[in-house]
Amino acid sequence: MVDKTVNAGVTAQQGFSLQRNMALFIILDSFDDRFKNQKYFLSLEHLEDIIFCFINDFGESTHIDTYQSKKKSTGNWTVNQELAEVVAKILETGEKLINDPYPKSHDYQHTLNFSSNAIIDLKKIVARKKPLKSENFSEIINEQNIISSYSSLNINIQSAIKDSIIKKYNYEGSLPTELERELDNLNFMFIDFAKTNKEQENQLEGKLSSIFGNKINDKKAAIGTLFSLFKKVEHTFNQKNKARLNDKSKHVDSDEVKNALDIITTKSKAFDYWRKEEKNISRKLQIRPFEKDSFELMFYSAFDFFKSNQEAEHQRILAFVKENYLSCHGYEEEECISELLVLFNNTSNTTFEVMNLKAVLYAAYFETIYKTEFKN
Repeated sequence: MVDKTVNAGVTAQQGFSLQRNMALFIILDSFDDRFKNQKYFLSLEHLEDIIFCFINDFGESTHIDTYQSKKKSTGNWTVNQELAEVVAKILETGEKLINDPYPKSHDYQHTLNFSSNAIIDLKKIVARKKPLKSENFSEIINEQNIISSYSSLNINIQSAIKDSIIKKYNYEGSLPTELERELDNLNFMFIDFAKTNKEQENQLEGKLSSIFGNKINDKKAAIGTLFSLFKKVEHTFNQKNKARLNDKSKHVDSDEVKNALDIITTKSKAFDYWRKEEKNISRKLQIRPFEKDSFELMFYSAFDFFKSNQEAEHQRILAFVKENYLSCHGYEEEECISELLVLFNNTSNTTFEVMNLKAVLYAAYFETIYKTEFKN
């Protein structure tokens, strides 16, 4: 059955920035513990707001985490028809994951997270016989209690949630079996995330600082680099109105995230060195004062071009440096670049002008020898 709603978010472009920002927040918030050394892909507005699919060496999914990410302008989430509609859709996502043809490992699992930056206040009042008139049951998910699984909730609250879904969709007495079984995979999660896009970007910059410290000197530019990873999926429709996990056009792979962070940290270190040693570098590489701005732009841009399949000349120069940098005799970076420049001109041709060639060689040298902790 074709589900025409799977492209609704892409068509309207509403909420995509929240999903993107939230996905990056989740990655950065648990980077060392959960994402740094894992192979995964993530998708936005595809089966669910956010999907993280973790993969083993055989290309099989071992675990999937989904997030229905909802913001609330005022008030808290409570057990009502609004929450029932959201939870029902989340449970349906679990069923879709099971039926999706993407290969899964024998121990495959998934978790279904209802996440919000608003407090989730789950309550149930149960009437009692005298002398007790009623009894209150409550579970509050907030900054002190950031996650609660459905199965950990008091049974009366569980029943209240199920009853609200049954009432919302006029089920006869109980939930359909396929939805009932997904309740054990359901989590309610509070994510302490700002409400506006600008505030969210500031928060993401703070996360980068806490992970990489002074390895990144321009946090705003770094966030822009990470955002660029999502341009492809933001404007890609689910083919034939069907959302499938194996649709690679909707994936952002872990290697892409790692490469982006690699660019950010390596570029930052290289550019910081240029700013400190600009006069010395310019003198030794014979960069005249009026050429400095052009050199700086070419140098800074080269790190991005090294990762682009469309920039063959940059990649060729990077390969040349990787092959020959150990043969350099100089004791300073600029001396080695001068040696590489002579060797390149004696053995290769390029369409680059001399100034551009120097800038790309210099960037390639940094890319080759200055390993970051992230890459290691």
